Amino acid sequence: MNKIYSFKKEILFKNNIYEILSIAIDKKFSIEGYTIKGVFTINGEYLIRENEKDEFNIEIPYLNYIEDDYLLNKVNIDIDDFYYEIKDSNKLVINIDILVDGLEEKQDRDIIDNLVEEVEAKGELIDDPDEDNEERPNIIEKQNNEYITYRVCIVREGDTLDSILTKYNISSDTLQKYNTINEIKTGDKLIIPYEKH
Repeated sequence: MNKIYSFKKEILFKNNIYEILSIAIDKKFSIEGYTIKGVFTINGEYLIRENEKDEFNIEIPYLNYIEDDYLLNKVNIDIDDFYYEIKDSNKLVINIDILVDGLEEKQDRDIIDNLVEEVEAKGELIDDPDEDNEERPNIIEKQNNEYITYRVCIVREGDTLDSILTKYNISSDTLQKYNTINEIKTGDKLIIPYEKH
């Protein structure tokens, strides 16, 4: 999931702006708790009047709060859009859309964590995707008129992300939808969804 936050700032120039000749933006972001802190660096060149140029280099601090409904462990922050206009001859109005990508709703995470506990309680730990045991209890959820079965895989020594994807015949996107994966280590428990046939 992603969200876009809009940011607007008026920059007062010492001279009138006849024309913007070039403009560039750079950014630096960090997350502290649920706060995005950052700095935009905007620089370029403009005409004061015909044939007379000047340069500008401006740092603009940025601070924003993300709702605490989200988990932020896989978040990426970037500039989605950037545009400007000249106002009152000597003001540059900067508009920046900040994209926060990789947000995960806490409610979804809670559902998945509860699912892991429920699956474990029913003994639904699997190591072999080819193993077929009709007596084994499954956790089944209906999604889009299809029944999805979930099981839990325990990461074994020597397992890699690629080997798990291959072993269970699922895509990285599917696995990441149900699991928080930065890196996997022995003993981790992963939700493995698959269709019940």
